[in-house]
Amino acid sequence: MIELILSQLANGFIWGWILALISIGLTLIYGQLEIVNVAHGVLYTLGAVVSYYCVADFGGWGWSLLAAPLFLALVGVVIYLTSIRFSLGRSPIVTVIISYGLIFIIEQVVILTFGGNPRMIPNPIPATIPFFEGNYPVFRILAAAFSALTIWGLLLFLKRTRLGLWIRATNQDAETAENMGIPTRRVFAGVFCLGSALAGLGGALAAPIVSVSFDMGHNIIIEAFIVVIMAGFGSIRGTVAASLIISMLMGLAAAFVNPVMAKVVAMIVMVVVLFIRPQGIFGEGGQ
Repeated sequence: MIELILSQLANGFIWGWILALISIGLTLIYGQLEIVNVAHGVLYTLGAVVSYYCVADFGGWGWSLLAAPLFLALVGVVIYLTSIRFSLGRSPIVTVIISYGLIFIIEQVVILTFGGNPRMIPNPIPATIPFFEGNYPVFRILAAAFSALTIWGLLLFLKRTRLGLWIRATNQDAETAENMGIPTRRVFAGVFCLGSALAGLGGALAAPIVSVSFDMGHNIIIEAFIVVIMAGFGSIRGTVAASLIISMLMGLAAAFVNPVMAKVVAMIVMVVVLFIRPQGIFGEGGQ
């Protein structure tokens, strides 16, 4: 039992970094555009599908680390220009309706091109390391490390580059930033593309771990929303911490109950946290 618990905690820790990558994209979009993008999960699905085709057509999963975020950034540009930009400043329910429409459209496209049956991607790195009496896949460790490195690079980008400064300024006060000459509309478009690219990269990293299917984004969007709500919208470091907490909690719970009940446990924890701190653990006053 101890080995099972530690194995589930390890899986939760590894998955937590991938979940953090996806959730950061969601919280960036909401914090900047104030859009509840429930279609974020289907962008994650597209990233996984791109990863599958990189393996099937180009013979190497490593290509997807470049192809998935670039393709999803392009998809983000199309989505922003054709729908999202027209919903800025409107009621959140408008953005939710638009996002649900995007889910339907993209999922149907995936079904027509990829098919409705789940598919598996071979483990890109078959090597393992000793883990108690068994072995643990090296790929999962490297996927978590790559996610952590990407998040660290994102924080540096936001802190030390001119565009990062524009993003932070627009996030704090878009009207003042625009009056100071910052092209806020371009910043909004850039942030949406960045969030989409992070979702696609998360899908590429997750594809060899989980099966690739047209509806795989349904579960991840629930987990991502639990994370960003618990962390407090807009906090990147808080999102990382909440992702690790929630993922390891679900992993631990899965050692004793089925995965569905494990997610229920995470929901209960989120409700308790919000009851104590309505702004989230790392929201205003929680940094």
